Amino acid sequence: MTDSFEALASEFRSVRENYISYCKSVAGLIERLLSVNAISVHSITQRCKTIESFSRKIEKKNAYESLMDITDLAGIRIITLFSEDVDVVAKLIEREFIIDSKNSIDKRAALDPDRFGYLSLHYVASLNESRGKLQEYFGFGELKMEIQIRSILQHTWAEIEHDIGYKSAVEVPRQIRRRFSRLAGLLELADQEFIGIRKDLDIYALNIKEQMKDGGAEILIDKITLFNFVEVNKLCSKIDGEISVIRNASLGRISVSSKTIKNLEYIGIRTISTLEVKMKEFYPDILRRVEDVVRESVNIPKSIERGSSIFFLIQVVVAQRKDRSFVDEYVESNEWSESFADYLMSF
Repeated sequence: MTDSFEALASEFRSVRENYISYCKSVAGLIERLLSVNAISVHSITQRCKTIESFSRKIEKKNAYESLMDITDLAGIRIITLFSEDVDVVAKLIEREFIIDSKNSIDKRAALDPDRFGYLSLHYVASLNESRGKLQEYFGFGELKMEIQIRSILQHTWAEIEHDIGYKSAVEVPRQIRRRFSRLAGLLELADQEFIGIRKDLDIYALNIKEQMKDGGAEILIDKITLFNFVEVNKLCSKIDGEISVIRNASLGRISVSSKTIKNLEYIGIRTISTLEVKMKEFYPDILRRVEDVVRESVNIPKSIERGSSIFFLIQVVVAQRKDRSFVDEYVESNEWSESFADYLMSF
């Protein structure tokens, strides 16, 4: 290593801890910004170059006069769930940071139609002036970092590609190259299908809301329909309210789980209209069951979830069957004790 290389390596050793702190601070900042803007992502990771990696970089590329010429000493990687969310996150980054356009690249736009592979968006960024002056970011003002944004499928491709050891089409044996191309097409199709599914689910949820206003007679029960039932059904809200009074607790968020849907199916309730009929039929028994809970419990939660009325309805319907094998199967599937099965048989 020449004297200039050694000088750069020595300088990096002396300031590396500052870059590590920079990584942590910016990762935390991005996490808060995403949360405030209600943007959901799969993960945010951070890394600072190791001394060994830094040394290899400056030896390989003899073009650096100072550390400020090296833009990827600190790095943040944001993995989104969907490819279209990459642009949503990108707009946030552009708004909240100073972007070094000269050194940033959207590798997605650089992908030739006849090439394979998933690429990501790479920003070289630094703190904006106002944020750089804050005490918690003292010493980071002029530092740059690389921010990568890619979807989870893009990330999967990149990780497998890296593990195999081929980074471009020309490195891959010709007889295998076509298989890479097919796989890339499948991943791109899968990415678009997931986006389509998400949009269709949003449309479905809106349609269900409208149908619920008209009574929701023969709507099949799933997570979306059950959530909307708890949200808008007057009888469900009334019973939930009475449960909260009996338990001397406030009503919290709506809770709808796959276990609840499975248990409803177990007792033969598959449509919203049937659910409402059963709630009317067993209204007094639901409240009696809750009163038993209060008598038997030592620690009563200060808040209960909306939709608790359905949870207790299921128990009441199971109990009224007076079928020991039916009760035992229900209790066992929920991993409750045998004594609870005895209780349900005597309810």
